[in-house]
Amino acid sequence: MTKPWEPTTVRSLLHQWVVQQNGRVSPEEIAYDTPLLRQRIITSLQIMDLILLIERLRGASIDVRLIRPGSFHSIDAILTHFFSEHGHG
Repeated sequence: MTKPWEPTTVRSLLHQWVVQQNGRVSPEEIAYDTPLLRQRIITSLQIMDLILLIERLRGASIDVRLIRPGSFHSIDAILTHFFSEHGHG
């Protein structure tokens, strides 16, 4: 089965979403390994919207039972957890 997304595109779209949702930081201030929740770049309330975005990008639902605390640590963690061949989501 082929992937409907490319990692570079997904990473860029996630980065854009995070910057837009935060509204206080510039794109340059958020690296792909920046801790999103710990640095309060996104809030726990925004996680549901992030899950909807991830599902839309993946073209598939996320099994919420497989979500772990580190799943949303950073853009790279999201990419690894939900978009890699060995991801859990």
